Amino acid sequence: MSGFVRPAGTGETYDFDGAVFTVKAAGDDTEGRVSVMEQAAPVGLVVAPHTHEGEDEMFHVLAGRVGGRCGSDEFTADTGAFIFLPRDVEHSLWVLGDEPVRMLTICGPATFDALVREQGRRRG
Repeated sequence: MSGFVRPAGTGETYDFDGAVFTVKAAGDDTEGRVSVMEQAAPVGLVVAPHTHEGEDEMFHVLAGRVGGRCGSDEFTADTGAFIFLPRDVEHSLWVLGDEPVRMLTICGPATFDALVREQGRRRG
């Protein structure tokens, strides 16, 4: 495996589950260790409760405000916040306020990016 730089504005982009995901580092790029995607979520988006089996999910909120639940704990995360959702624990997210949300979505080991690419609709 070698390092790489993915310039701004590049990466495969998909419509998936009401949001837009741009793949910055796929599992194929990192030998399955981690995936990184930029996510744009519209006002009003609610991601239903679900579980990632065997995969931790993390978010860095780049813009906007997100509400969520992890297990029985509810949280709010504003611009600049970091969210960690452990594997095998049910969680959900929703956009709060009247502006869209941009987040960096990080998963490890990498499996979620493959789901986005398989089930999402590719743009461009």
